[in-house]
Amino acid sequence: MIDHARRGIGMRSDTGHAGLADRAAAWAVLLFSAGTMLSAIVQRHLFEKVQTAQHLVEFNAGEAFALAALLSQLLAIPDGRMALARSDRAVLVVSALAWFIPEQHGVYLAMTLAGGWLLLTRRADRHWAGIGQIWLALSIYAFWGKLVFKILYQSIEGAEIGLIYRIGRLVYDGIGTEGASLSVRGDWAIVVLEGCSSFHNLSLAVLVWLSILKIADRPISRAALGALATSFGLVVAINVARILAMLPSREAYHVWHDGQGASLVALASVVAMIVPALFWIEERRCVPSRRT
Repeated sequence: MIDHARRGIGMRSDTGHAGLADRAAAWAVLLFSAGTMLSAIVQRHLFEKVQTAQHLVEFNAGEAFALAALLSQLLAIPDGRMALARSDRAVLVVSALAWFIPEQHGVYLAMTLAGGWLLLTRRADRHWAGIGQIWLALSIYAFWGKLVFKILYQSIEGAEIGLIYRIGRLVYDGIGTEGASLSVRGDWAIVVLEGCSSFHNLSLAVLVWLSILKIADRPISRAALGALATSFGLVVAINVARILAMLPSREAYHVWHDGQGASLVALASVVAMIVPALFWIEERRCVPSRRT
């Protein structure tokens, strides 16, 4: 009887310690995720002179989806498998030191380190690997994607201007191009730089798409990739329409580049990233099971 009682006490103690470890791990992941995002948001407001409504919508949407996906992954981890090893905690602490560096891109560089670490060490656990994927997708959108796009844009600039020109001929009779500039009248032209490119938001589409898959607990499949490709096409089409709307006059440019038109385009782009993934998830729910 005494032995059984002692064993029972030991089991309850182990369970209690596991529960505390699980809660500590969950809070550590949430604290690191929210702290990184908050640090980047604060630095954007403090150090960037111009914060357009379009940029606020895009960043807030990406970070909100990423945080929701992280919560869904944490809630899905079975009891007893959430605890962080000492090396995991050390990587999170080192990565969190970047919060205090006055450079928002450095913050997401540290998140790349943490996400890569989880993928390498926890790849056998799909929930922990999912958290690493979300961290990497967020850092790619906020830092790596923009850096690579800035480097490669000179190579794709001509193709993009050609695409806009071919579509623009359906709308404007006198549209013309010269290098990276577009015009429909002799005294006014706009230059398409990498920040206004139709392709610069594709990394955000990947982040939103991946977050939705994680929230819905769906795997990456060929059909899911088809939904992502649909989002790509819609985002590009929306931005091409926006660029063409800027061409008639300086007033039109300000409306669609800095004013209400830019906010409308940002919201429409985010919707275009969400809807195809949601339609794909609904179709999967409606597919009858083989057992039935």
